[in-house]
Amino acid sequence: MAPRKKFGSSSSSKKSNQNNRQSQPSKFGIEHFFERHTQNAAQSASQNAQIPKSSQTSDPKNPSQSTPPANLPTIPAATVIAFGNQENAREDSPPDVSKSVPLKRFKFSPGMLIKQSQDDGGDEITWKISPVNERLQAVSKHLPEMMRALADASKLNALNFHKCSQKQSPPGSVGKLETWLSSPPPKAPERSVIVSKKLCPKGVEQEQAVEFQGSCLNSSDWNNTGAVKCQSPFSPFRTPPSMSFCPDDTVNDSMCKETCDQPGLWQHRKALLELLDQVEDVISVEESVTNDLEANLSLSQENRSNEISVEVDTAPKTLAKCTPQRFNRRSSEHNFLVLEVYEKHKTGDSSGALSPFKVIRLLNEQRGEEQALHLCDEWFNSIIGPGDTIHVIGEFDKQGKCVVDHDNNLVIVLPDIVVSGTRVAASFSCPRRTVLDERLKCSEHSTPALIGTLLHQIFQAGLLKELPTKDFLEEYARIVLQKNVESLYACGVKEKDMLMKLIEAIPRILNWLISFRHSQKTELPAVAFGSNGGEEKVTISEIIDIEEMAWAPRYGLKGMIDASVRVKIDSETSGAEEKIMPLEFKTGKGTTGQSAMEHSAQVILYTLLMSERYLKHIDSGLLYYLHTDQTQGVLVRRSDLVGLIMRRNELAKDILKASTTQQLPPMLQNPNMCKGCRHLNVCTIYHKANGGNTESSGLGDIFDTHVKHLSGTQLGFLKKWDRLIDLEAKEMQAANRKIWRSLGLRSEHSSGLSSVILDASDKLFPTNCPKDGRYLYRFVRQDLPNCERETDNGETLNAVPSPIGNLDCTLRSGDHVIFSTESSRVAVANGVITDISRFHVSVSFPRRLRLPGSKSSSEVGDLLQEVWRIDKDEFTTSFAIMRFNLIQLFVQSAEASRLRNMIVDIEAPRFDSAGIFSQDPAISYVRSEKSLNKDQRRAIQKILTAKDYALILGMPGTGKTSTMVHAVKALLMRDASILLTSYTNSAVDNLLIKLKAQGIDFVRIGRYEAVHEEVRDHCFSETGACSVEDIKLRLAQVNVIAVTCLGITHPLLANRRFDVCIMDEAGQITLPVSLGPLMFASIFVLVGDHYQLPPLVQSTEARENEMGISLFCRLSEAHPQAISALQCQYRMNAGIMELSNALIYGNRLRCGSPEIANAKLQFLYAKPSISWLKEVLDPNKPVIFINTDMLPALEVKDQKTVNNPSEACIVAEIIDELVNKGVSEEDIGIITPYNSQANFIRRVVCAAFVEIHTIDKYQGRDKDCILVSFVRSTDNPRACKSSLLGDWQRINVSLTRAKKKLILVGSCKTLSNVPLLKLLIEKVDEQSGIFCISQKDFHQSGKLKRCSQKLNVL
Repeated sequence: MAPRKKFGSSSSSKKSNQNNRQSQPSKFGIEHFFERHTQNAAQSASQNAQIPKSSQTSDPKNPSQSTPPANLPTIPAATVIAFGNQENAREDSPPDVSKSVPLKRFKFSPGMLIKQSQDDGGDEITWKISPVNERLQAVSKHLPEMMRALADASKLNALNFHKCSQKQSPPGSVGKLETWLSSPPPKAPERSVIVSKKLCPKGVEQEQAVEFQGSCLNSSDWNNTGAVKCQSPFSPFRTPPSMSFCPDDTVNDSMCKETCDQPGLWQHRKALLELLDQVEDVISVEESVTNDLEANLSLSQENRSNEISVEVDTAPKTLAKCTPQRFNRRSSEHNFLVLEVYEKHKTGDSSGALSPFKVIRLLNEQRGEEQALHLCDEWFNSIIGPGDTIHVIGEFDKQGKCVVDHDNNLVIVLPDIVVSGTRVAASFSCPRRTVLDERLKCSEHSTPALIGTLLHQIFQAGLLKELPTKDFLEEYARIVLQKNVESLYACGVKEKDMLMKLIEAIPRILNWLISFRHSQKTELPAVAFGSNGGEEKVTISEIIDIEEMAWAPRYGLKGMIDASVRVKIDSETSGAEEKIMPLEFKTGKGTTGQSAMEHSAQVILYTLLMSERYLKHIDSGLLYYLHTDQTQGVLVRRSDLVGLIMRRNELAKDILKASTTQQLPPMLQNPNMCKGCRHLNVCTIYHKANGGNTESSGLGDIFDTHVKHLSGTQLGFLKKWDRLIDLEAKEMQAANRKIWRSLGLRSEHSSGLSSVILDASDKLFPTNCPKDGRYLYRFVRQDLPNCERETDNGETLNAVPSPIGNLDCTLRSGDHVIFSTESSRVAVANGVITDISRFHVSVSFPRRLRLPGSKSSSEVGDLLQEVWRIDKDEFTTSFAIMRFNLIQLFVQSAEASRLRNMIVDIEAPRFDSAGIFSQDPAISYVRSEKSLNKDQRRAIQKILTAKDYALILGMPGTGKTSTMVHAVKALLMRDASILLTSYTNSAVDNLLIKLKAQGIDFVRIGRYEAVHEEVRDHCFSETGACSVEDIKLRLAQVNVIAVTCLGITHPLLANRRFDVCIMDEAGQITLPVSLGPLMFASIFVLVGDHYQLPPLVQSTEARENEMGISLFCRLSEAHPQAISALQCQYRMNAGIMELSNALIYGNRLRCGSPEIANAKLQFLYAKPSISWLKEVLDPNKPVIFINTDMLPALEVKDQKTVNNPSEACIVAEIIDELVNKGVSEEDIGIITPYNSQANFIRRVVCAAFVEIHTIDKYQGRDKDCILVSFVRSTDNPRACKSSLLGDWQRINVSLTRAKKKLILVGSCKTLSNVPLLKLLIEKVDEQSGIFCISQKDFHQSGKLKRCSQKLNVL
């Protein structure tokens, strides 16, 4: 958690910023509503402000119910603040007022956040306490009543924190190679955090304690008292000593033992548990400790009796002696919360010398038990602090103690941060570069890297070929070149030159394949594995997989293995044996020194990943260097593994620290190495932004050259948005932890699918391989009845779907997903959804789906018997692209400088006079085009005269897409090159479909399966471009290229510049995402409506700090003269338009024609209706509000979800009547604010083609008839304070989707407590549109009654 801002400084700066803003246009619409409804609120606030603080009440078990006054004085940081109406007041504020009126930022108590969700069933603005206390409360359910009270206790201020100076172990007696390869020692932090009062954890043995007073011992002291001695000091992966913790008081075992048996121990525990929230605050500002306080509870449910002990041996260890033979991967799994860390000493050897070790108090989050962990030998240097989550691979004794030392057990710090093995191996040379690699996704295209990729593909093809030949490999080299022709274009190389380099390497590849894979000789190749200095004869008997994705969350590791092979080894000492091992193929010239050590580290970590994946012990691997034609065996030693795991732990801490405090590891301060680094630009800029200078960088003039152009304001902008991106990334990635922690459990709020199986009726399975080389599989729910399976033509055999069989989830076509099994195999494969319906989901995989270790003879049967779980892969590159976009705004270049001035410094845009373009054919076209109205002509002229940028405000239904089509046509008349972009594929394709109808040629960049069918023929994969020259020719033929905002790293855009960039739906795109496409163009055009949905931001803290303000909104407020508004709408009839016009747009909207204004819903069949339905569906009443207060139709809460079964039944009945009267299902839509209600309605609506979505998903859509279910209805309406229903932007979207008929369903009594909805009800009442449904009406409909009974059963 990042350090909190000073309360006073933040508010003052906020006021300063507000005062500097330019005056806004006159208020309208929502402003009037705001002014009308704030007077009473202000009076109420002034009355509440007079209430003394002591009168404020708060329920610690339900903090959301606390109601302090609206206007609070300055509040200390430790004070818990809860408020009711402030959030709604902010969300209900008008577009301009909300940006111009200063808002007070309240300073929360430690770790507190506000959580808003579409699934939130409470009061929607609820307090979420510190993750540490939250988990302690969850654990307390399994503890006695006293412990439950401890976990809920208030803050304790009596305990103190003491500083501890750094301790370092003396350098061991190591060889020259180890000293050279050890990672650079990190700079010691100035302070550390410990708890002053120490407790003796259960099971601590009696050992001699050393008293510490004030500071701890330094390195020289360790030499006097005895050094930590490792049994095998020659590992090249030794991790240097790190910061340690020490107590301030003497801690001896006799006192501990006595205390452990005393009842007073509970009071000490209470003090520590109460202290955790304050520890969180202190830790956040200490550079030495960074904690992952948001880790979730582990959900594994295995019994302790099933655990298998870890095998240990006193002899020099290899992985074989430290990794158990685990056939049940959860058998020895422990996740813990760190409560306390302190140091002790014990007698290390016969000489009586003292050696240090750390004692860590742990809380087993599953069982609610306290246990103790002892870190000895090199593990003593591990950086672990209170609040951390750790994973212990080892067993605890009966006293609850586990010892991790040089020979026994492992500790994984922050296991939820899953790090690539390649990253871990590379981090020894420069941790800062590795963290930047993890955080940034660059669009650089390197020829050497491309050569390596191509050679890998050729080598892997040779492995899979039964009898590879030179001709086969050369032909495959040509195929590989064609497949990667876009990358060749990006690197600027010719196929002929690249082919020559590939063919040069083929003889060595073929020779290796023949020797190791297909040798007919009696003399097999010999490989040295380094165990005893001898060589062993090796032959590869089976290629199990290539490019195998392997994830091991319990180790916090992941990787992509070049090849997984089965190897026969013939040793003179141990005879013949068969093993599974990883094979790594290296094409670079670095085969010795640091490069060789990194490669060996990579192989060692891959053995660990494969051990997890195949559930068997793997202790060795193969490493083939193409450049020297040498093959090395890598044998895993315990000492190597310990060093690599400790390096992985430090890297995880570095990554967490960077994401929470934006502090990177120290600069390397080596000009010779740094000046050739790919991250030199961004590395120096980050250093400058975080207070660094020329001296601290160690680079001299090199540093000044890269940062001298940046001002303090610009650096502050960078720091602010870098932090906001991290806040959002943290919120989004928290969902991924559930993949590792809740296998086999179906979360109600899961974004994925559980309990799905392969569709055995799919005729394409298992032989289908599409033309793009990807494999397609179809999955259905395990409990889907056969009567509801789909036929070959995609139709269902049962017209009425079962609620259980539906695939209700948030997954969409084009999503990247991870497949795991319900039997606890994690991340078996990854793929892309190509098609998803209510009954099936089809997924495209890069290779055949297979279970690890499954035999080829039973592979198909194993797949069909397995039950799968599908999760959306949130670890995508989106946040890395956002950070890269942001940092590129600050590099020293002409393009970046121009954008920086406009976006950061808010310089006014420039426009040319329209008069000088009288002879311009583009201007002439706009003036003569009859299909354009005046607003559209003005908007296009604004674009044509812009020298920097133009903003197009497209109100609902005003034809902004058509306007953009004509703008593109006008720009093409000037021979301008155009980049079209938006955040979603659908938004991009909607514009392209209309361009295609106008005969405009374009190129669509993106994944084929994610592109709309109507424009797929414009994808590059469909153009038949087989060479670099074909690409150049094709790109020269078109001036329009379309891509999503996150697709800008595509190789076809390398080194490309455009005259104009047009960004659609810009009001819904966050600023960092917007920056990427703008870097490609000289002029940009933002098209959107910031009065509709803002950018979707999950993090409350990020949203409150303006991440929800789009670039479109930022520039609109700063320079309203850059806006051209489209106000003539062609969607809604007059009655529907009147609602948003009065509430939001200040009567600026107008109907485009009388036909639009008078449009009515038409019925094909005049079937008789029951009375209440006849009135509701009256075509002469465009807007109807069905008031349910007379029923009543009360909401139902289930944990954190809220729904309304009665409203669902009413909606279902209306849908049936509409369909019976001949209204097409495709012309009907249902909107609700809550995901849970949307799922509920899907269960009762029989019309399969009626679109049922939340408000957020209906942006950009429209239907002839829209039904809105508001859901909220309570016996105590004043207690219902809904942030979603009070969001005027969301309400605006829901009111502007209908063309001819808008039916609103809700409780007038409850909804009237939301000021905006009260105004809405008044406006509907003015149209005589309020219909009060009675119990008689409800029971008069048999269908309605049966629907209600059915839901009661469900």
